[in-house]
Amino acid sequence: MFRSMLFIQYAVILAISFVSGVVCFQIFSLDKSMKLIEYIDPRVLDLTDVSIWNTILPLAAWVVLVLFFATHPFLHVLAKFIVAVKITFFGFSSVFLLTQQESLITYSVWWFPFQLIYCFLLFILCSVNTTKKIGTTRKNLFSQRLFVTIIITLTIICVGEIFAISYIL
Repeated sequence: MFRSMLFIQYAVILAISFVSGVVCFQIFSLDKSMKLIEYIDPRVLDLTDVSIWNTILPLAAWVVLVLFFATHPFLHVLAKFIVAVKITFFGFSSVFLLTQQESLITYSVWWFPFQLIYCFLLFILCSVNTTKKIGTTRKNLFSQRLFVTIIITLTIICVGEIFAISYIL
């Protein structure tokens, strides 16, 4: 029961945040949108000279932020908010790529599938640290197995993204 409710909660956050990114893109002017995209993930603007670090650093920044808040005893709720911000940027950048005439292949092969998988994995990363009530005390439990599984999966997906950027696009 709890896991299905968690899945529904994550799906609602995903949908609302993505649509919020679409709405934000409509509100911003194109030059301000490009500045924001350049600040957060410049690969969206230009895929011609992308290094491995341009792929790893944005992902690592999101992972570190989510992990910091997910393991913090008082601010764990903000981990889902950070993922929601990531999804909002995902929606924002998706509309940017779709409005560019030559970017439909870039969007369908690279941006949408990889960013969607990253968002799902970041949501799962929010669940790495759980609090269980044992008697009258609360105990924080860090799931090392889940953490290692997520990190390995993120690494594999990141290598796939680098391959897609380098050889497919």
